Amino acid sequence: MNIPSLTGARFFAAAAIVLTHSQVPPLFPAGSFWPFDLSGAVTFFFALSGFVLSINARNASFGQFLTARFARIWPAHVAAICFLFLIFWPYSYQVATTPAEFRNLCLNLALVHAWIPERAVYWSYNAPSWSVSAEMFFYATFPGVLWLMRRSVLHTLLGALAISVGFQLLLGKVEPGIDSHWLGHYNPLVNLPIFALGVAAGEWFKRDAIRKVNGTSFQVGALALTLAANAFFTITDFSFLPPALAYFIKTGGAAPFYLAMILSLAHYDGVISRALSYRTLIFLGEISYSFYLFHQLVIRWYTVNFEAFSPIPLWLQYAGIWVASLAIAATSYVLVEQFFRRAIIALGSDIRGFCKRLQSA
Repeated sequence: MNIPSLTGARFFAAAAIVLTHSQVPPLFPAGSFWPFDLSGAVTFFFALSGFVLSINARNASFGQFLTARFARIWPAHVAAICFLFLIFWPYSYQVATTPAEFRNLCLNLALVHAWIPERAVYWSYNAPSWSVSAEMFFYATFPGVLWLMRRSVLHTLLGALAISVGFQLLLGKVEPGIDSHWLGHYNPLVNLPIFALGVAAGEWFKRDAIRKVNGTSFQVGALALTLAANAFFTITDFSFLPPALAYFIKTGGAAPFYLAMILSLAHYDGVISRALSYRTLIFLGEISYSFYLFHQLVIRWYTVNFEAFSPIPLWLQYAGIWVASLAIAATSYVLVEQFFRRAIIALGSDIRGFCKRLQSA
């Protein structure tokens, strides 16, 4: 099921992450977008992922499903790493050949780097890709989450939340010096409740459980609630809680409101959903994954070389970052994402067919 407005919304979520990573000299000072935490767009993506997978669930085998999802995210992830090597050569090669960084490279390529509680690992090479590592975990758990959700939504959500919070509290006790940011946000397991909430919303959506109301008013109201919730969890002090749990609440607390926005766009025909469904925004949404993966590499390259651009007005330099990132993302989408997605799915089909022939021989 394709919902154009959600595709368009993905671009704005990715753009929020670009703005977040633009808070570096000489662009924007830290805290420029207070009281909003634009990095909350990652939580939006996790919830959206669960929602989209749920409404598009098919009776495919686990192998077919996982192959299709791997083919969706891995090629652009690898392309971004190759791009990093290219723009920072030969320094990138010299770094990668050290034992520790070569290990990090292997972890990145295997999409398991977000499982390591060290910032030098889960943010290694291309920092935004930690969330891609989390997505791969969600894909692996999705069939089980969906099966449980269709039996008891409440018990599944409470179970996912208990696993997440229990993991934080237990590991925080066993390893008191562990990175609290990793424990509270930058690891796949603690974000499972957000993904599961998206799956639950998708199941609800398929059953048409929401009462029909005016589309525009519902969407505007959902957007206002989303922004208010983001600001609330940004400015509220949760320091009375264990550090990891406090960070988990600050980064993930607004997830139910993000899902209200997602549901309003998916379920109703309003001004916002119609605006997001324009062809240009749909294309920008389609390239948003590559935009998300490549933009920080462009910003990092710019900050290393920004003195070379000093004769150019700063606003024009920043516009150049956006144009370059979007152009690279569009190229990646056409030449990497689409081509290798088809190739990997076809290869997976050939391998499954070969295995079946061996079994029947």
